[in-house]
This record gives sequence, C-alpha cells and structure tokens, in this order.
Amino acid sequence: MDLRTAGVVIQILKLMAVSDGNIAPEEQELLESLSKRYLKEADIPSWTAAFNHPNDLELLAEEIPDEFRVLTGKLAYMVIASSRDDYQFTVNSDEQQAFARLCDTLGLDQDTQNELIVLAKDELAKRPGLWNVLYSSFSSSLGLGSE
Repeated sequence: MDLRTAGVVIQILKLMAVSDGNIAPEEQELLESLSKRYLKEADIPSWTAAFNHPNDLELLAEEIPDEFRVLTGKLAYMVIASSRDDYQFTVNSDEQQAFARLCDTLGLDQDTQNELIVLAKDELAKRPGLWNVLYSSFSSSLGLGSE
C-alpha cells in the first residue's frame, strides 16, 4: 500500500468513526496516532483534509485500489466495533448504514462483507486491542517494521 492509499484509508476510518455523529475518545486517539505514525513523512494531497463529512465516504472509497478493498472494509468494521463495551460488537444503525455504503462502493458483496466482519471480530477478540491490530495491518501493508 502506498502512502497516498494509506492516507485515503485513514480518512475513511475517520469518517466511519464519526458516522454516528460522535467519535469516541479511543477512536480519536487511535486515528490521530495512526496518522502521525504512518503518514508523518507522506505527501498526502491537501484534498484529503476536505473530506470530513460522512457523505464523502463514497468519494474516498472509489480511490481504494482493488487489492486493498477487503482490508479497508475489515479495518472500517473494526473501528466502528472498537468502542463497544467489552467488544460485544454491537454496531448502531448509523454505523451499520455507513459500513454498508462503504462496502457497496468498494464492491464487496454480502458474502465478502460477512466474512470480513467475522475476521474483524476474530482479530479484535484475539488481540489486546484495536491499536495493535491496526498498527500490524498498516505495518504489513506499507512494508514497515514495527517501530
């Protein structure tokens, strides 16, 4: 994954986090940390800063290359599930609608969506937290070692 694509994915994750009208402190801290850690030297076009409304989700999703669409869907689901009490994975209707819109734009069929939700839940349940999952995903996708 190149840094521009990573920037678009992080912007999508930010929009997913605010899709229900508010962003949990854990989500905000995580996304800021990801941006600083992985995009500190990136030359991300300034237009990414303009995409701040959940309705911009489709425009950004269209920018994701095919090979990163399933990963983007999985990470998006992990973000909206991350702030649920004890990882019970109850995603509210606004978040679910945003996730469905994202998946539709990414071209992910229902079977693929169901599979990536299972994978997302499984990873969240196995690991100490969303931080490690996302850092690991971005590190491997960007070809970076752990810092």
